[in-house]
Amino acid sequence: MPFLRHTLLSLCLAAATSGLAAADNTAAAAPTAPAADSRAATAAGKVARGLILQSQERLIFTPCRDRNYVNIEDLSPNAEVTTQLKALGLAEGTPIYAEVFGEAEGNGILRMRALNFASLDARCYAPRRSTGEWRAAGKDWSLTLFENQGTLQQSNQPDVSGEYAVNAQDDNSVNIALGGQLNAPLRLKRQNCRSTGDSGKPRLQAWHAELTVKGKKYEGCAWRQ
Repeated sequence: MPFLRHTLLSLCLAAATSGLAAADNTAAAAPTAPAADSRAATAAGKVARGLILQSQERLIFTPCRDRNYVNIEDLSPNAEVTTQLKALGLAEGTPIYAEVFGEAEGNGILRMRALNFASLDARCYAPRRSTGEWRAAGKDWSLTLFENQGTLQQSNQPDVSGEYAVNAQDDNSVNIALGGQLNAPLRLKRQNCRSTGDSGKPRLQAWHAELTVKGKKYEGCAWRQ
């Protein structure tokens, strides 16, 4: 099986923008992990997007729009990312789409440190804007934070928008104030969050979202765009 050369793999790892580098400080350690949790490296890490396959006990990564393969080394605490992906449905003959924080090594290895997003709908999604901002979604609602604007979409209702600002953030939580027509707080907490995609297949995101608009609470999952 051919290995992807370092120069090609570097192309599949999208460098974090300044917004992402700042926001990624919130994606470091889970509440129960020690301060030296390897996920702290995601602040300076990059995001790899592609398909993950299992061959016996080995995990293999193939970048989006590339026919090459690299081996995966799971450096997350207790190999928790591998455990999470298998719990979602990763198995021999059942690949999974994933976005993970990690680094490429010149010897054909992707060192995986933390999960951003995964789906059993094993296909590469259209490239996302590399903004470092957020997307959250729940039952019949979705919220996108992009270019200093938050936009709430709900079934059979007009979109509602407003500017937003990050009030507080640490390794495990982010508090965001949405202004304008929204005038609502958004709380993001780092914890595994399952949802169902448009295809009906399960997805796994790294954050839980809670949005309160005019006294009504919306809950769902969140991930970095």
